[in-house]
Amino acid sequence: MHARTGAESSPEIPGILHLDMDAFFASVEVRDDPGLQGLPVVVGGAGARGVVAAASYPARTRGIRSAMPMASARRLAPDLVIVPPRIARYRDASARVMEILRSVVAEVEQISIDEAFLDVRGARRLFGEPEQIAALLRRTIREELDLPSSVGGSVSRAVAKIASARAKPDGQLIVAAAETADFLAPLPVSAVSGIGPKAVAALERIGVHTIGQIREIPASALARALGPRAPEIAHLAAGSDRTGLGHRVRDKSLGTERTWDEDLTDATQVRRNITVMADDVARQLRRGGLVARTVVLKLRSPDGTTITRSSTVDQPTASGERLREHVVALWERESHRLHRIRLAGVRATHLEPEASTPYQHELTARSGQWRDLEAAMDRAMDRFGTTSLSRGSTLSGAPEAAPRADSPPSPDQDRP
Repeated sequence: MHARTGAESSPEIPGILHLDMDAFFASVEVRDDPGLQGLPVVVGGAGARGVVAAASYPARTRGIRSAMPMASARRLAPDLVIVPPRIARYRDASARVMEILRSVVAEVEQISIDEAFLDVRGARRLFGEPEQIAALLRRTIREELDLPSSVGGSVSRAVAKIASARAKPDGQLIVAAAETADFLAPLPVSAVSGIGPKAVAALERIGVHTIGQIREIPASALARALGPRAPEIAHLAAGSDRTGLGHRVRDKSLGTERTWDEDLTDATQVRRNITVMADDVARQLRRGGLVARTVVLKLRSPDGTTITRSSTVDQPTASGERLREHVVALWERESHRLHRIRLAGVRATHLEPEASTPYQHELTARSGQWRDLEAAMDRAMDRFGTTSLSRGSTLSGAPEAAPRADSPPSPDQDRP
């Protein structure tokens, strides 16, 4: 039974859904190669420095998780099947998933390559209650793409995300408003998105292990453990959170990174690779209808020394050429500090919807030409694949493939 709010006569609808693709990268690989069905499959680098980007559920039963060193995964499963990442393939599948969601629900907030929040209250008239809409979406994704997904639903986006994790794999769980606090009470505090190991340890030091126990401690003690997030978490634990879709992109980022089995020692190689990454990130932005105010370059040497540098663009942009200019400038300023590169990454941050951003200051003849060219490249890649076009500057010397990320190119990396 749905809860009734105050004096209102209509029930409170758990109309915020969180749809999450199950073991997305691994599921795409198993779908494309049915011979992998039932095997412990991981996506990632097979070299000595490789890490697990995604693990199938048979692999997870062996204790294998995302971000685990591949050497550790091999020890847990000697029969491990390692598949190199195909990021372009996953992005194509992601785009089709989002098309399916938007064909049913008008309000969709994609938050990573394989998950989205949906406000389905407006879709009830055509498609039924949230439970029916969740089933429809999962069924359509399965029928059209042959991929599994899970859905959680609630009156709150935070609870919907927790519910989808509890529904995995290949299930759905809709939590009625009146049942929210009881649903949350026995769950570990780590189930709440954003409560990491340090916060868990701080809560455990004051005797809090479950979400329900958060309601039993003084606000002052919770504030000491969680800092500024304490009121938000208390609100959630009480079952009174009603945060819906916010299309919040300013605190998110898009990016890609790559670890090499053999260190890069030539500055031209590094420049070529970060150029490819900048173009890749720009394409992610354009596909998401976003622009970025800041670009971040990450570099790591074999001894673990890591340098992260950022640069703010004059105007928010989704241009690969603009991002390239900034990351190359960052690299040239720092190249004397790192003579061997094990890992490099490019990330765009401080994101904004493209539609809300004025471009008049960036519409010089040069930038306009680049925007037209990149739009044409997008159309060609959509039709012929992401490897059909490359910058001439990336083809000199030894050819470099588009970066194959060791981790999912998304803001939320370590998820169920």
